[in-house]
Amino acid sequence: MIGSNTAIVDDPLLTCRLNGLEDRSPVRIVVDGRLRVPLTHRVVAKAASAATWFIVREGIDGTRRRVFADCGVEVIEVPSTPTGEVDLAQALLELGHRGLTRVLVEGGGALAAALMAADLVDRIAWFRAPRVLGGDGRAAVASFGLQSLAEAPRFERLSLEPVGDDVLETLRRQA
Repeated sequence: MIGSNTAIVDDPLLTCRLNGLEDRSPVRIVVDGRLRVPLTHRVVAKAASAATWFIVREGIDGTRRRVFADCGVEVIEVPSTPTGEVDLAQALLELGHRGLTRVLVEGGGALAAALMAADLVDRIAWFRAPRVLGGDGRAAVASFGLQSLAEAPRFERLSLEPVGDDVLETLRRQA
């Protein structure tokens, strides 16, 4: 799952490209409340080659919705939050109704923050490189309205393992 900003900026395929496993691509999910992703972007243009679902707010323009559907995209409408964003809890329920029990989120900071704020993150696989970018980099998790440190979600480390020069830290949400 990615958000519309990641889809627009990175133009990813979101398919499996390992030799011999190309036919095992996961469902490609884009949270795009207003269907902003250009039709020329690969996740839309190549929707017929791998299952592609876009999660949008209810009441999205019917013409734009039909154009995406004609490209092979399944458009899934969910209610909006009071602030007008896609209700991610309802989105995950809809994915569950369609048979998905796990979702890998590879989105940017905005989607990560929205999922954290909605208390929808069970596990984190956090890859870190031995570099420090500071404020010059992009936030892995954007601000999500914490008033105090005590409100921050707590996780416990399950593993810490080197992956080349990088490190993969796996965390699980504490109950």
